[in-house]
Amino acid sequence: MSVQQRARLRHQSEISGLPLEGGTLQWLVDRDLGAQHVMAYRLRLDSDSALSHVHRGAEEVLYVLEGSGEVQVEGMTHHVGPGQAIFIPDGAEHTYVNTGAQPLTLVGALAPPVALDEILPAMPRLDFSGLTSATLNETAVAPRLMDERQVTPTLMGERSFRVLVSPDVGCRQMTQFTGVIPTGRAPLHAHPHEEAVYILAGTGRLWIEDQPVGELRSGSVVFFPIGVRHTLENTGRDDMKVLGAFSPAGSPEAKLPPSR
Repeated sequence: MSVQQRARLRHQSEISGLPLEGGTLQWLVDRDLGAQHVMAYRLRLDSDSALSHVHRGAEEVLYVLEGSGEVQVEGMTHHVGPGQAIFIPDGAEHTYVNTGAQPLTLVGALAPPVALDEILPAMPRLDFSGLTSATLNETAVAPRLMDERQVTPTLMGERSFRVLVSPDVGCRQMTQFTGVIPTGRAPLHAHPHEEAVYILAGTGRLWIEDQPVGELRSGSVVFFPIGVRHTLENTGRDDMKVLGAFSPAGSPEAKLPPSR
């Protein structure tokens, strides 16, 4: 089985961090892991630090794990905290700012994948968030902020999910969601998309086809290529919560028919 066809399980503690000014970046899923449609990262930004960059040819979604701060996109500022997600359009200059006393930790995804040298530094622009201008097209430059607490969950059997970012808010390349998995194991299934899943809370087990292949815990990362049959089993008493991003965009409910 080629690298592009293999599902992968790893833990953030086993992934080398790339030191940045004021923080650390970990590539959770990238081309080296076989990703062709979506890549994922974890960014930890120290207090009173900021990081600005731009990448053309890829859309980005991010989710705040902990801490508080700002996400500035083309000069528009949004204050963010845990459980909130931001969609950043292709080519938009953006800045993450930690305004709190504790580290600001984000998990995000880009689609399609980009090389490290395609992520370029950018100068943050002036903040126009409090101004009204006849010449400023705010709908074109403002990021979309979603708060999962304000998103109605969709039930999928005993499981549920909340779609945070999708084509409905302008993201054409991918869908980002959070999901809740109660104790137990759902049937094996395969998706028509490539997916990166990050375990936010709980413990469990990853199944590929009919084989258990590894244990899951907070900080575990799973990469699913298109068409790989899998399921996540919750082996704990409490709900397991996951963060997912997949491309091509669509519904988390989308499944391929069983193979014969």
